[in-house]
Amino acid sequence: MALEFDGFDAWSAIAKSPDVFASLRAEAAKSARSALTKYLKTKTLGLSDFCEARKALGKKVFGLLVDGLKDGELKTIVARLDKHHPDLKSADAAWRRQHFLALVRGDVQPTAKPATPAKRPKAKRTPKAAPDEGEWFASAGAVRKR
Repeated sequence: MALEFDGFDAWSAIAKSPDVFASLRAEAAKSARSALTKYLKTKTLGLSDFCEARKALGKKVFGLLVDGLKDGELKTIVARLDKHHPDLKSADAAWRRQHFLALVRGDVQPTAKPATPAKRPKAKRTPKAAPDEGEWFASAGAVRKR
């Protein structure tokens, strides 16, 4: 019979008694960073989720976590949150980090989708008028001579 191990309870106990678990400090930092990085890369997270995570972790820890993200990971996250920003494709990693943090802080809002130009209506073709019944065409009964 396997017992269910609650990781949150274990980490909470370790956090309450850091002196007792001093030898785990490096491992705790490594596993926490790994778990939180995995969390940030979750594709279903929206901007509000990142804001809540920043609030829960604190500005310092969240900032250090973002600084530790690889450039490609950060590019993916920012592209998901603000996909219509005009500078997104040409920006460098430093800009993406600052923009991501500004989005999460609420300093800037995601760029709205640009309006697509209205399509020009096609010119209407006027149907040809039907010939009058009394109208006679010279070729109407023509026979080709051989």
